[in-house]
Amino acid sequence: ETDEDAVVGNHEASQLLPTNPYSATKAGAEMLVMAYGRSYGLPVITTRGNNVYGPNQFPEKLIPKFILLAMKGQNLPIHGDGSNVRSYLYCEDVAEAFEIILHKGEVGHVYNIGTDKERRVLDVASDICKLFSLDPNAVIKFVNNRPFNDQRYFLNHEKLNNLGWSERTTWEEGLRKTMEWYVKNPDWWGDVSGALVPHPRMLMMPGMGKSSSDVGSIDTSSVSNNSALKRMVNPSSKNIHHARKSSLKFLIYGRTGWIGGLLGKICDKQGIAYNYGKGRLQDRVQLLADIQNVKPTHVLNAAGVTGRPNVDWCESHKPETIITNVVGTLTLADVCREHGLLMMNFATGCIFEYDAGHPIGSGIGFK
Repeated sequence: ETDEDAVVGNHEASQLLPTNPYSATKAGAEMLVMAYGRSYGLPVITTRGNNVYGPNQFPEKLIPKFILLAMKGQNLPIHGDGSNVRSYLYCEDVAEAFEIILHKGEVGHVYNIGTDKERRVLDVASDICKLFSLDPNAVIKFVNNRPFNDQRYFLNHEKLNNLGWSERTTWEEGLRKTMEWYVKNPDWWGDVSGALVPHPRMLMMPGMGKSSSDVGSIDTSSVSNNSALKRMVNPSSKNIHHARKSSLKFLIYGRTGWIGGLLGKICDKQGIAYNYGKGRLQDRVQLLADIQNVKPTHVLNAAGVTGRPNVDWCESHKPETIITNVVGTLTLADVCREHGLLMMNFATGCIFEYDAGHPIGSGIGFK
């Protein structure tokens, strides 16, 4: 955190003074990496950056979150009074900084990637309102501040400037390009309603169906969910020893996959009732429909993108792979948590080796 009255930003040699456990983990990781550099000669260069924004960013972050809410005509929730100051850098400028540091930076050094332009969170919200012709006084709503919300970050980036880097994208241009991308790709991340609430508690927390009038309200369903979860996690020994197979009903995802198919065969052999899910993992509405229709006691997930025609496809289609295998799995886990259901996730690591007879990209790797 930077002092509110500081004229010059924190430079690379400034003392690291984390203000909360989250920032302490970053500082700790940096110290660990630097120690490996000093002890074992690991060629390490460290960068410290300001807030990055741009297309494709997950909408838990301020700018894409406000853009998506503005697109829906919903309120923009601001933590505290909105006076917190941040410095925003467009993603392409940050990528250029990484490239310059990689080729011109010195091993063992630290480089700040920053900007001289600072903005209050309230100003960011107002600028986004202007892009959508919204009245800031009508749609900006102040909510409880989040814990340990630092007042200001400001970095001195003169050392990076000396390598030949400079910020090229103006705030107005970068914000416009970001807005245009989200307008064209509103469903890029699937169902992100859980990330658009004022205080997300996890990557895909419950939030479907909440409107702008819900800002600051309390979701009383969490009380019943917690009690259901306690009953699930702490069953009595009597229930454990006398449970019958007929009382079980599994909802399985991944019917066409190897593991998903095996799970169905095992259930057939053991006499356990089951249904395969029809919904896509990244679609919360479809997952909720599956649970309501099947009414399972357990959810087994073996679904995932593994490649078309082989696993190499995933390397060249990272967004599609992440949306299903990461965002989708976490969405299913959160839906199960919301309904007090135990979810088990099944996955296998595919290890391949290649030689002249099994070239990479051919789909015939072996191991």
